[in-house]
Amino acid sequence: MPKKRYFPIIIAFWFLYLTINPNSSAQETADKIKLSLDDCISLALKSNLSINVQRINTKIQDSFIMSGKGYFDPSISFSPSISKSSDPSSSLFSTGASSRDGNTQAFTLAFSDPIITGGKYGISLSESRFNSNIVNIQSLNPSYRTGLTFSISQPLLKGFGININKSTINIAMNNKDISFLSLKLQLIKTLSDVQSNYWDLFFAQENLRAQQLALKQAQDLLFINQRFKEEGKATISDVLQAQSAVASREADVISAIDLIKSSEDKLKRITNIIQDENKWELPIELIDAPSFDEINVNFQESIDIALKNRPEYLQALLALQNSDISLNLAKNQRLPTLDIEGVFSLNGFGESNDALSQVSKAEYDSWTMALALKVPLGGRVSKANEIKSQLEKEQKILMLKDIEKQLVTEVRNSIRQVSANKKRVEATAKAEEFTKQVLATEEKKYSVGLSTSYQLLQFQANQAIATKNYISAVIDYQKSIVNLYQALGITLDKLNIKFDERR
Repeated sequence: MPKKRYFPIIIAFWFLYLTINPNSSAQETADKIKLSLDDCISLALKSNLSINVQRINTKIQDSFIMSGKGYFDPSISFSPSISKSSDPSSSLFSTGASSRDGNTQAFTLAFSDPIITGGKYGISLSESRFNSNIVNIQSLNPSYRTGLTFSISQPLLKGFGININKSTINIAMNNKDISFLSLKLQLIKTLSDVQSNYWDLFFAQENLRAQQLALKQAQDLLFINQRFKEEGKATISDVLQAQSAVASREADVISAIDLIKSSEDKLKRITNIIQDENKWELPIELIDAPSFDEINVNFQESIDIALKNRPEYLQALLALQNSDISLNLAKNQRLPTLDIEGVFSLNGFGESNDALSQVSKAEYDSWTMALALKVPLGGRVSKANEIKSQLEKEQKILMLKDIEKQLVTEVRNSIRQVSANKKRVEATAKAEEFTKQVLATEEKKYSVGLSTSYQLLQFQANQAIATKNYISAVIDYQKSIVNLYQALGITLDKLNIKFDERR
């Protein structure tokens, strides 16, 4: 599979999302918070701590790329020196003194630049001034020596090649891509959780309405039974049954309220919407309701989409590429060292500016060509590194295959859940409608004495359960679509949050 580079567009995510969703605006009043699904997604992009941590990690990888490229930075050096010597004289005729004294002032200015193929080239200019007390008519005193030297060296075996010398850079760039894919993975997970938590809260609120309706039905029946008892049309047992139902359904309402609070806390935490702890207890009013949009998916097409988009799979591919780079480098390091070196110099010697003039006219030159061969005996360190790199590559291949199998399983399960929950919605919708009709019929029968209080309570309970099952099926279908998009790795695409495939 060809390698792809995944990078987020160069804008802060929350600014991007607010630009894409101009209608997104959470509203906080003194007594509640109004939230749409777009609001929650926007808030998560802006404030979710896990996303912000991962965004910093992507920036850290830039320092490793810079470090790798820094190996090829040129350098310049300047080396001034002063030296003085004094030796016993072997002849008074040559020095006129009992010692030979000399002093030298010199400097070297050099420029060196590494080559991407593994070698380097350099230019250096050196000049020295020497004077002594030696008396010699053939000597210049003081004398000047100047040299302009061009040098180049290039490894031919170990350390040779563009890819070999860019190994650190290429691995660092892959690691940056892996880091960006980690950011994409965190975004997908967080935004999928945001949507699931939103729909969980919607279910909790609708469930409360259903439980409150069931409670009111029981309370109404209790009122009717108490009146009928006074009229002699009902027994104490009928009243007690209704009272028991009221108490039971009051407990159901309490549980439903607790579920709402728990769901609100999860949504508040993942969106980080509450900055003031004193406002933590503010209730949330949801603006959006789930829609029953049918989607058609093909299994094989879904697998292809997942292999193209799932961050975990793409990360595994990049990790395998890093293993290839490391293995090629380890193999190269086992080769003998064979370097070719070349040096060419322009030389000058004379008085004052004569030496520099000779260099500029290229009157005197010298050159050297050399080969240097070094063969390691044993080479256990480099051999161990190659074995290690080979094993790591095999490990990465197995990990890639495991991720691929896991990916296929997740896609298959997600498609199955979508299909099953779609059928559940259809079935529970029919069941809810039937229980409403049955309950209405039973209420009419009870009003004319053709049914019992116990039977009516059972039908009321059945209707509450059917309503809860229908809401649950709708929410589960909505969440199964969220899970499917997460399994395919296309959550961000569905939310119009783009990753740019550019370095």
